[in-house]
Amino acid sequence: MIDEQQIQDGFAYEQRLDKSQRTRTGAFYTSRKRAGNVVEKTLEPLLLRPDGSPKSAEELLELKLCDPACGTGIFLAEACRILAEKVGGKDAKRQVAKRCLYGYDIDPEAVRLANAMFDGLPICSVADSLRVPFPENVFDAVIGNPPFLGGRKIRRVLGDASFHFLTKTFAPGASGNADWCAYFFRLAEKLLKPGGVCGFLATNTIGQGDTRETGLGVLVRHGAQIYHVENFPWDRDAAVHVLAVCLRMPGGTPWDIPCSLDGKRVPQIHANLKTIDVSTGVRRFPENEKRCYQGWVLAGKGFLLTPQEARELLEKDPQNRDVIRPYFTGDDLFSAVDSERPIPRRFVIHFQDWDQAEAQKYPDAFRILEERVLPVREKSRRTAHRRYWWQFGDKRPALTHILREQQPQRILVQTRHAKFLIPTFVPTDAIYSESTVIFPSDSDAMFQLLNSGIHETWVRATDGTLGQELRYTPTDGFYTFPLPPLEKISYVDLHPCRKELCRQKNCGLTPLYNRFHTPDTTLSPLRERHEQNDRHVLRAYGWDDLASRNSLYAFHDTPRGRRFTLLENVQEEILRRLHELHERDARDRAKR
Repeated sequence: MIDEQQIQDGFAYEQRLDKSQRTRTGAFYTSRKRAGNVVEKTLEPLLLRPDGSPKSAEELLELKLCDPACGTGIFLAEACRILAEKVGGKDAKRQVAKRCLYGYDIDPEAVRLANAMFDGLPICSVADSLRVPFPENVFDAVIGNPPFLGGRKIRRVLGDASFHFLTKTFAPGASGNADWCAYFFRLAEKLLKPGGVCGFLATNTIGQGDTRETGLGVLVRHGAQIYHVENFPWDRDAAVHVLAVCLRMPGGTPWDIPCSLDGKRVPQIHANLKTIDVSTGVRRFPENEKRCYQGWVLAGKGFLLTPQEARELLEKDPQNRDVIRPYFTGDDLFSAVDSERPIPRRFVIHFQDWDQAEAQKYPDAFRILEERVLPVREKSRRTAHRRYWWQFGDKRPALTHILREQQPQRILVQTRHAKFLIPTFVPTDAIYSESTVIFPSDSDAMFQLLNSGIHETWVRATDGTLGQELRYTPTDGFYTFPLPPLEKISYVDLHPCRKELCRQKNCGLTPLYNRFHTPDTTLSPLRERHEQNDRHVLRAYGWDDLASRNSLYAFHDTPRGRRFTLLENVQEEILRRLHELHERDARDRAKR
């Protein structure tokens, strides 16, 4: 019944699509094995009666399954195979295909190939599922791999009309920054019967920020239960990770579905795709907002200079030292052997918030910006970028003011997109790119807090990810982080220890921590410092019972690979207690 050659033809077709077509249609190939795994997990609650006995063949043939972005039909093919095995009989696949399966896609050629796979049966139709009204509450299961597209790109790719239709229909009042796949989760809610199930592939942003609030957050508030989440590398790119997310809508026959999170049985999975949801009841601490900033946004590569260009400007006129600064990205810093004395690969012309007359007092530097920046900024959509074209796109005035007033000897920096959360001290006389997060402090206590497992546990629970990398956002990860009294954090020589190890091994922090998470015994002193540091931080919070545990850290497998981290039960207890600090703060403020 299912033509194997047609499956291969569908794969070949999707491989031939150019990048613009892939972006427009979301046509990314999913392997048959991967699709089968997702469909099998999705259908589990539908294959048995509530008493645990198998459904009859006729009961199974009454099920209605829909893939609203079916592409060339691989998910439907796997659904047909799985159901036909349960139905049994010579003609089971044809019966399942004719009676149970429905698919829709905006690509006519993909739909043709999908139907050809089922011997020409009109299983699939050409339609934009998000814009075509379907009868509601008609399907038992919705499956598939809906398109991924960042919220800010949807308007550009689909046009204003489609963008406004999506947000008005599925997320009125929302920010409009949700990923495209979130709207398919909301569509599934409309299509499914009470108690129906949904199983989609999605990027890991589905459990984060605006995408979560537009998609899973709404469904969970409406009573949906997430019962299976699996994190795995994308079939065609091991550096990209996606999630299989299965959920059951409220209503229907009561059914106790066990929850599985990355292969582990858990009591509950929240909309953030974790066992604890710290997003509820979490607020920002205003005092934290003066302690953490994103790096400077240039809004124009023309500000950058090579070392040779910087040297020539300084030789020509020494006063150019006022406006030429070393420039570092996060990668520059975390690959440097000594982050406190990194060798700059680039420099930058920095006129701060000066007016044009002041900037023109440095004619050679100003002339470079006229040639390289002005032509780009003249076309900018932002009025300030056009009007003040010789200034950075975001000058970070609050950060600049703090650095001028407090004049720290060094400051702390973390890469925004990072494999490891290991903030480090850096010099103050440089410009750090928007790829960094800056903590304008030279405090050892702040260094220890930011490098603690307590901080990392909170950040990984509240911030986003990019693939398997952490995406550190000050507003989510730090502004909401309850700080202990810094003066109560006892000193441990964590910074000198890892600085010396970088020197000995002639490597930066990123390669050092790649080895940190292996059994390399030469890194044992650093592991010991981290565990000792966490005990000091826990005591500063007043959590002596946690600090006095025999063991806090161990090697264990995580979705990011094998890691030397805080024990899982310790992390969960830390999250619970940090959440309690938020609730206590809210009660205290309510009394004032």
